Amino acid sequence: MIFTLYIFMWETIKNILKKNNGTCIIVEDGKPVYVVTQFEEYEKMLNEQSLVEAPMATPVKKIIAEKEIEMAEKINQEIIDWKAKQAENNPEITLSDLTESEELKIENLPFV
Repeated sequence: MIFTLYIFMWETIKNILKKNNGTCIIVEDGKPVYVVTQFEEYEKMLNEQSLVEAPMATPVKKIIAEKEIEMAEKINQEIIDWKAKQAENNPEITLSDLTESEELKIENLPFV
């Protein structure tokens, strides 16, 4: 009888896995304690984690890592844009830019 019950429970879990894209969370005392997933999903998750430098234990940490990368890329782009604007507004003066009639004076050099 107990064996039949386990087979019924396992079949129920497999049906839940099929309906929920391969993942089932087992809850005890109102708290999630186990995650049952299909082996392909587990391998996929491991492969995704290996692509990130630090292994991510939860989806929340993965989202945070993605947002940090997104923010870093945005900040880097803002720095690139700022440098380009600075170069436009304050072009560098080189010695070759000075004509022979001009004297080289400290006042002619840009302040950096």
